[in-house]
Amino acid sequence: MSSMRWYIAAPVFFAAFIIQVSLPSGAGLWGYSPNLLLCMTCVFSFLYKEPYGLIMGAVFGALLDVATSWYFGPQAISFVIAFLIARPFGKVFNHEWFLPQIIIAAIATPINVFLMWGMGRLAGGLTHIRFALEPLPALLIMHCALAVVLHFIFVRTIIRHGIDRKYYGEIMM
Repeated sequence: MSSMRWYIAAPVFFAAFIIQVSLPSGAGLWGYSPNLLLCMTCVFSFLYKEPYGLIMGAVFGALLDVATSWYFGPQAISFVIAFLIARPFGKVFNHEWFLPQIIIAAIATPINVFLMWGMGRLAGGLTHIRFALEPLPALLIMHCALAVVLHFIFVRTIIRHGIDRKYYGEIMM
């Protein structure tokens, strides 16, 4: 497992935040937009040993709450929970496998949806659970697919092969 530097992780999360905030609400599958920052938090938490998935997820989740939500906290809390889910997977499973990313995204997505709905209900909102469950199938499909794509992009930064000319890392078996 390789390391990620904060000066690389921060701009990547910032770019994902800008894309997430500027993405139209109906730009995704069936009129729902994926949560790019949630998928980034899952991927970074699984792949890297540093807690940048936790730190960047919490910071940019709070910024996402300020920028797009009526309530402060549910995105940041769900990103911290996504980190707590992904971290044990990263210690147990091989980082080249993409199946753990699908499982992590499939667990983190309903948690995110229910936290957003629950925070709205606690704040006095009248939204029925049916409206929270309506986008869940589309979000599950999009988040799992997006997590796999991001996994294949970022796994190249940690998995290097011994035949690389400028390979200086440990031998991976």
